[in-house]
Amino acid sequence: MTTNYSFYAVPAYWFLALLPHGIAASTIQKANNNQWDNVNPRSAGVIEDYKKKVPAAAFAKYERAEAAHKNMMENGVWFLGAVILGNMAGLSNSYMNAVTAAYLALRVAYIFLYIGVTKPKLSYARSVSWGVSWLLLMTVYVQAGSKVAKFHK
Repeated sequence: MTTNYSFYAVPAYWFLALLPHGIAASTIQKANNNQWDNVNPRSAGVIEDYKKKVPAAAFAKYERAEAAHKNMMENGVWFLGAVILGNMAGLSNSYMNAVTAAYLALRVAYIFLYIGVTKPKLSYARSVSWGVSWLLLMTVYVQAGSKVAKFHK
């Protein structure tokens, strides 16, 4: 029997979700004489101050990194739900391992595409990686639902 590693993907996901925020903070620090306001980093005043002080390209990278971080946080609940439901429904270990590994790989691509891409045409690659990762999670929800529905017939 294959070992189930899918639950380990949950903390890996949370690490990935924090990575873009670290990149955002580092980008601002490098462009702002190593200054970062950790007292109130989300305040509109602080963000406006960064916008005025750092080069436009650095601020745009900061914004993209923070947007990637927010998207990762927003999608975490869907990933967590898929891992829990897939396992509770008894989907195979190999299936859960494959889905969680593929999802994490797609989210890594998503993060780096979000932060690194500055051309409008290439930005659609990010949207594709998001869409494919979302569809992957939805397959787990459908597979789990189908298995549970058959069990309760």
